[in-house]
Amino acid sequence: MGNGKDRAQDEAEKTADDVHDDVRDDVRDDAEPKPAAAASGWKRVAQLLRPRGTRSELLTGLLCVALGFALAVQVGQSTGDQLSSLRQDELVRLLDEVTQRADQLDAQVSDLEEIRDDLRSEDGRDQAARDLARQRAEQEGILSGRLPAHGPGVQVHVADGDRPLEAQVLFNLLEELRNAGAEAIEVNGVRLVTTSYFVDSGGGVVLDGAAIASPYEWTAIGNPETIDRALEIPGGALPRIREEGGEATTTVSDQVSVDAVRIPGEPEHAEPAQ
Repeated sequence: MGNGKDRAQDEAEKTADDVHDDVRDDVRDDAEPKPAAAASGWKRVAQLLRPRGTRSELLTGLLCVALGFALAVQVGQSTGDQLSSLRQDELVRLLDEVTQRADQLDAQVSDLEEIRDDLRSEDGRDQAARDLARQRAEQEGILSGRLPAHGPGVQVHVADGDRPLEAQVLFNLLEELRNAGAEAIEVNGVRLVTTSYFVDSGGGVVLDGAAIASPYEWTAIGNPETIDRALEIPGGALPRIREEGGEATTTVSDQVSVDAVRIPGEPEHAEPAQ
């Protein structure tokens, strides 16, 4: 009887020890790091951080890249579009005009430097001042229309076609002559100045308050070659007159005269600045 009790007690103690060992092994297993699980966790984090793009996002990105490239190309070509559309003879004409204008400016600089040197000279100061005053008076008289003038230039013949030319067409011709460097201009015996204007009136054209009629005979003093090329630029005044059925011819000359004069009126509002 006593042996049975001891045996049962021994088995109970052994069972308790086995349970204790199992619990201790489980705790140790939980405490120890598990390389496979850790690696799996970092892989999951990497997948979360990896950029993902849907088809729509990818398409949007490609469109943005294409748009940026197109804008860059457009900016690069914008400055050359106007020149690239011109023909070779037009580019040569434009280069000649720029070169001639540069030569004119160089000549003006030389003249002004010479005048400056004369003014600085004590002996020639008085005479230089008188010459300068006379030169200024002549220049202002020509530019204002107060004095007649002569020199190289062009004569332009313009006539109506099947229908009368509008005042705007004649005004465009005047502006192109000025832009080409014309220094004195008259048409049908009327001197054109800074205040000149053309208006339509009763099927005709009125210039500075007086009616003028076709044909319109223009005389302009300036560089003949420059003026002739400027007037013949495609889309300009003379080609447009021809497109509307009118006549337009230009004759260059080494010597033309602008005899009509205009007495400047007193300014109504402007006063000399102090």
